[in-house]
Amino acid sequence: MKRNGKAFFGCLAVALGLARSVIAGEAPVSGLSDVHSWQRWEVSLTSSNNYANAYAAVDLHAEFFGPAGQTLSARGFWDGGRTFGIRCAFPEAGTWRWRTACSDAANAGLHDQSGVVEIRAYTGANALYRHGLLKVSENARYLTHRDGTPFLWVGDTPWAAFIAATQSEWESYVQDRKAKKFTVLQLHCGDGFLPRDRDRNGNLPFNGSGTALQWDPAYWQGAEQKIQYANEQGILCFVCAVRQPAKSGIFPWDDAGQVRLFARNLAARLMGNMVVYSPVADDLWTSQADECGEALRAATSRHLVTAHPRFFLDSAKAFLGKGYTDFAGTQTGAGWIGDPYKGEKCFPWDGRLVCRNAIEWPQMLRGMMPRKPVLNLEAAHDARTLQEEDPKYFSPPYPPRLSRSSAWLSFLSGAMGYTYGCFGVWNWGQPITWSGPIWDFPTAVSQPSSTQMKYLAEFFSGIEWWRLEPCHDLIRNQSSGWLEKMVLSKSASGDLAVAYLPDNPNITLDMSSFAGSMTARWFNPVTNNSQIELASVANVGSQTFVKPAGWTDAVLVLSGRN
Repeated sequence: MKRNGKAFFGCLAVALGLARSVIAGEAPVSGLSDVHSWQRWEVSLTSSNNYANAYAAVDLHAEFFGPAGQTLSARGFWDGGRTFGIRCAFPEAGTWRWRTACSDAANAGLHDQSGVVEIRAYTGANALYRHGLLKVSENARYLTHRDGTPFLWVGDTPWAAFIAATQSEWESYVQDRKAKKFTVLQLHCGDGFLPRDRDRNGNLPFNGSGTALQWDPAYWQGAEQKIQYANEQGILCFVCAVRQPAKSGIFPWDDAGQVRLFARNLAARLMGNMVVYSPVADDLWTSQADECGEALRAATSRHLVTAHPRFFLDSAKAFLGKGYTDFAGTQTGAGWIGDPYKGEKCFPWDGRLVCRNAIEWPQMLRGMMPRKPVLNLEAAHDARTLQEEDPKYFSPPYPPRLSRSSAWLSFLSGAMGYTYGCFGVWNWGQPITWSGPIWDFPTAVSQPSSTQMKYLAEFFSGIEWWRLEPCHDLIRNQSSGWLEKMVLSKSASGDLAVAYLPDNPNITLDMSSFAGSMTARWFNPVTNNSQIELASVANVGSQTFVKPAGWTDAVLVLSGRN
């Protein structure tokens, strides 16, 4: 059926008018449903009409009206046969009423449907449900939950999980990452950089072509099941490559209309989930990326949108000024010396670039306008060939610690979030031909580097990390080599500072900008141990802090005395 935009918006206006009468006391069409705040709520509707391609032909909307006059909106999505779904996550307890409007006003099963949802307050331990969806902080420097609680982004990259993982494998993996305090999992919306076109159940993401192209509901039901499980364990999902949800032979990446249609439908399907979106993954800016980003923004004002760019600063800059991006994503990279997507030589990777990019790029993006939070969404991956220091893939010296070091360098250089990666995890244990021998999935998941991300998460969770600002200029004995470059972040008031020493015996700091006498302690990012060095450090002149004997890299913490 051909859409009639004028008629559709007229129907929507009628629905809004009817919703006001429902709030005034008229009986709703449907019954009650009991869920808690921020939990995914959904209702299934049955179309009374048949369509040649319901995925593309029907525009379905719902408006929600809260107990204190709040309003929310959501789009509906086709879920196979005559079934359509509407989803939402409600921010407050109380009685919420809803009503639909359909582009086909003659569809009695979809148009002018209504109901009531009773929402109870959440009292459990899941931080996503306790604090709500993400937003940007008032000073545009970091991410918070909807109630203002700072959100510490510690991510992992199970890129290929939608297409390569079974549900049981996924659940075991999520439990491991939950225990290791990961808060975000980054998922590729399409093939996950693998030579696969079907999921483990044999489903293609899309069927048909041209005007008959439509998503396969079974495939996307599997994808959403993975997201829902992660959310229930308190982990947010970052869904990337929305512009490329399948291989180019299956989905037309450069068809702006199809890109917008899928983005709209995906946002509708995940309206009740804790997700963040990116139109790209490992990609440069294109006009289709804009089409996708703008469609996501139009489809949901509740979820954050950013870009996971290719491993070049210019690609991050290209997305910074886009109106649909809420925060600046960058990928400082594994030390790429060329762009393999363009057929350029990329090996061996350069460890000096890993450190330089992780230090310089967050600071550069932080200083650009418009002001947006900066997150490093991917850097040096752990790998079997890295741990074996294989010179074919990693140019010596390329210390195996860089998969850990790049996280600390990023956090203390202005990135208010970091995503870890590991070969064997991102590709879900599937063979890849270009990277050398890789770990199998169980071995990759259990690497010590992932446990060291737990230590990092616990460390930052114990301090007010969102107040830190990079102040590398206060380091008086800075190394000239990028592999040994130290970093320092300090609060504006001078009552808290954190420094990272990648491979240095000591650090000398200018103490004159600190608020007063400070307590110094060392933290070991490899073993999770802490050690007090000095109980009182005066805020005058320079002070040298000597790293504990036997430690490799180390973290120095200076805090104001109570």
